[in-house]
Amino acid sequence: MHPLLLANHLIMLAGGIDGNKKPLDGSEIWGVTLVGLGVVIAALAILVVVILLFGKIFDQINKNQKAKEAAAAAKKKPKQAPAKKAPAPAPVKPAPVPAAKAAPAAPAADDDEVIAVISAVVAMMSEQDGKTYRIKSVAKSQHSNGFGGRSAWAMDGRRQNVNPF
Repeated sequence: MHPLLLANHLIMLAGGIDGNKKPLDGSEIWGVTLVGLGVVIAALAILVVVILLFGKIFDQINKNQKAKEAAAAAKKKPKQAPAKKAPAPAPVKPAPVPAAKAAPAAPAADDDEVIAVISAVVAMMSEQDGKTYRIKSVAKSQHSNGFGGRSAWAMDGRRQNVNPF
């Protein structure tokens, strides 16, 4: 059935309910349709403007709150001489490995580099926070296969289920 004919029948049915027996012509159908679309688009535009205004208002409130917190923190913090840099913690040396379980030379160098990098990160964190952190131990993960204890088949199944469509 042609869409205009269907629309005319529906409008006639609605008019019949109201008592209006006169069928609408094509210009009236188009007029009602365009006015309806205009009202919907105008309402959506108003909603967009309201949501944008709420976003701006809440951004301003958050900015003011952060400024107040920074001012309060500045008042509470006593003025001191320039802070001295905290000494970087010494890298933690791994415990000696018994001769029977000695690892090859190349992985030991990699372990030392990893420990040095971890120590550097901890030193940077302690400088930023103003606290002193210490590394107590560095140990390898129990799951050394890189799959978190799962087989390659299980990891592939997980990867397929987690990937977006």
